[in-house]
Amino acid sequence: MKVNDFLDSNKNLNMTEGKPFGLIMRFALPLFIGSVFQQVYNMVDSIVVGQFVGKNALAAVGGCGAAYNLIIALATGFSTAASVLLAQAYGSGDNEQVRKSFATSIAMIMVTGGALMAVGLASCGELLYLLGTPSDVLPDATIYLRTICAGVLATSLYNAMSSCLRAVGDSVTPLVALIVASLLNVTLDVLFVVSFGMGVFGVAIATVISQLVSGLYCLVYALCRTEAFHFRRGGELGGNVFIDRAIIREIFRIGIPSALSSAIVVISAMFMQRAVNQFGSDAAAAYAAGNRTEQIFMCLSFSIGMAIGTFCGQNIGAREYERVKAGMRCGYLINLIYTVVMGVIMFFFAPQVIGIFTDSSQVVKIGVPMVRITAVFAPVLGFVFIFQNFLRSASDIAPTIWMSGCEIGARSVLSFVFAALAGYFGVWWATPIGWTGSALIGLLRYRGGKWKIKCEAAQNRLKEQKRSSE
Repeated sequence: MKVNDFLDSNKNLNMTEGKPFGLIMRFALPLFIGSVFQQVYNMVDSIVVGQFVGKNALAAVGGCGAAYNLIIALATGFSTAASVLLAQAYGSGDNEQVRKSFATSIAMIMVTGGALMAVGLASCGELLYLLGTPSDVLPDATIYLRTICAGVLATSLYNAMSSCLRAVGDSVTPLVALIVASLLNVTLDVLFVVSFGMGVFGVAIATVISQLVSGLYCLVYALCRTEAFHFRRGGELGGNVFIDRAIIREIFRIGIPSALSSAIVVISAMFMQRAVNQFGSDAAAAYAAGNRTEQIFMCLSFSIGMAIGTFCGQNIGAREYERVKAGMRCGYLINLIYTVVMGVIMFFFAPQVIGIFTDSSQVVKIGVPMVRITAVFAPVLGFVFIFQNFLRSASDIAPTIWMSGCEIGARSVLSFVFAALAGYFGVWWATPIGWTGSALIGLLRYRGGKWKIKCEAAQNRLKEQKRSSE
């Protein structure tokens, strides 16, 4: 099959028919490639500031991640809700509901994104203070965080549009957008930092511009080229399709717990960041490099989790529960094979990977144990991604909060306890312990089967609301 044919066949992929393994892999492959590009351009940010500005700049860029992710996590919750509703509507063949869900979701996400941008700009100083940012890192961290917070609306646009497109089986268009954004970001990083000497501000503004371009690309494509999202003033839809109160209520029902779940994970990362920051800028830089390493090596696991979410969402909409279980089994297998291979590579090549980000031998020495511990627990993290995406696709949101609560419990308590016992080396153990507890909660919920009741109730609720509005 030619590349163009493969890409075209992956747009608006109907996952209610065909072999689950092949469908999941076809859908996940573009997600994986896109995730690699996203992590590469995130990694380039760290490499450029680490090599051309200094280790304090590297610590600043990495240290802002937890604070910024807290803001983005709240917007992501509503994107998740939109993708759940769209996937279920698309799987059931209800084209009118697909269009209404799309229009209502985009409007809501843009409003919440604008509000979060304002909140982020107003609270930058307080967030960095809560993280215990080292004094020699604080000036650069403040500049970087304020700049990327100014671009929250651009990031929200991309996250929303990519979630909507993936819900109807299109994992290719977000990939193309990410490739364009990645190449643009790398080019602007080099131009702004190396050529113009703009430091961390140059890295931040390059990220904002790249996110805006990718978001606009997905929006234009969805409106012009995706049949499922085409609006009509008469005929099939008639009336006003732009705001639907029943969909708004359902987005809030799913989105608020999802946002809280994501925020809890980020808050736990902020506790970790604070625990690390007490050991100085070398430890903060090592933590930043270790996180980047984890993110890029776990790209396929993250993509498989998202693919499982879309596969299960569409089949739940079609009430094909045996296919849902078959998809989960495929996800288990793919995750184990991939994470074992990546874990071995991460474990044995940890010094070389950390060395990509910095020429400081002390930073490398501190960061290597973190990467190796992550490598051992990589399969567990893969299962966390699978269960989180599956439960959200089934509208079973409460367990995802329990899973996130387990992570914040481990990171907020164990990171400081272990730090007191074993220094920064002890901090590295808190996160994988949280992953283990989270994965067990997800497994028990899936095996218990209560998710079927939740998804049936959600679909029946939407049907009742639709009938009452007609």
